[in-house]
Amino acid sequence: MPALTALQVLDFGQGVAGPYCGQFLGDHGADVVKIEPPRGDWSRTMGTGGGVFLSVNRNKRGICLDLRDAEVQDLVRAAAAKADVVIESFRPGVMAKFGLDYATLRNDNPGLVYCSVTGFGSSGPNTHLPAGDSIMQAYAGLMSINGERGGLPLRLGNVVSDMLAGMNAFSGVLLALMARARHGVGQHVQTSLLDSLVAFQAPPLMEFLKTGVPPERLGNDHPLIAPSGAIATQDGSITFTVFDHQWQAFCQGLELAELAHHPDYSSSQARQKHREALNAVLAPVFKSRRSRDWIARLRTMDVLCAPVNSYPDLVSDPQVVHNQLIHTLPAEGGGGTPNIANPLKMEDQQDRHRAAPRLGEHTEQVLAASWGVAQETLHRLRSKGTVTCAEEAKRHS
Repeated sequence: MPALTALQVLDFGQGVAGPYCGQFLGDHGADVVKIEPPRGDWSRTMGTGGGVFLSVNRNKRGICLDLRDAEVQDLVRAAAAKADVVIESFRPGVMAKFGLDYATLRNDNPGLVYCSVTGFGSSGPNTHLPAGDSIMQAYAGLMSINGERGGLPLRLGNVVSDMLAGMNAFSGVLLALMARARHGVGQHVQTSLLDSLVAFQAPPLMEFLKTGVPPERLGNDHPLIAPSGAIATQDGSITFTVFDHQWQAFCQGLELAELAHHPDYSSSQARQKHREALNAVLAPVFKSRRSRDWIARLRTMDVLCAPVNSYPDLVSDPQVVHNQLIHTLPAEGGGGTPNIANPLKMEDQQDRHRAAPRLGEHTEQVLAASWGVAQETLHRLRSKGTVTCAEEAKRHS
């Protein structure tokens, strides 16, 4: 049986971070009700294939409510009084406007675990500012260490701060549930994109704190090891890292024995100092063979190495296929939608397979069957547009 079976979760998160936390809870058995505004979660419109929304909202039931309506707020408060977890990812103060903040909801549910994911934190000079991954990678210093030597800072090609904050939120919720099991009361769990991204950079940031020297942008080179990084081959590129104790064998394996004891390359520090000259020597050598030949040769030396896989390469890679990291979830009307597997494997738990909900897909089911809303009340709320079911959402899409 999944570890979180019977856990009741209300997920108000939009975008990536909050929903990612909710998805992890749903993957492990929780009944997660995703609550969207009438226009839908704004991540539904990101990109061209809807992949962002689909990637962080599986294993949820989706409902569509206008939280500005007082009667809807009463319904949600009643549901929160019976819930185990509430997740929200708005700017500080937004949920309080609706009477759905932690201070309000815990009055009727002292055992509630309430998780807030913000951009900059819950207090301080920037809490009123909008936050997203693109600006957060810059603000939190990550872009400053990413890029080519002497070039402009570069953003990593994924919503790094959101994904990290979502995983941190999931961990915090689990810790709060463990504490509740011992003490009987819930608590307010908080994390932010800023906090998550700063913590993610602990190794290079600690180097700076100890030395006072900001790290340089080194492109694909490892900042502490040479030779390392991506290098072109005859038919593509690979990446590799040569530790100090492997240097002699590396030189012999590349038929460059003269480098092994060259004074410019005889120690790890020397190789880092003369990194560019060493790379210039290695470049034509690696260009002489195919990627798979170099991978095979480097693996005989136990040198860390890998092909630089494109996404088409990745999804067909034998290890990725073996690990079942990419599979298909059933979709409405037959067929299926691609899915990226949860990275956590539990011995006594099978993967759950329910695709992200359509807008308003489970509104009537949740409100009538789970929340006990009378049909006449549901009809009235639908009529004034503060509750949206799948039929209305489809007509207005």
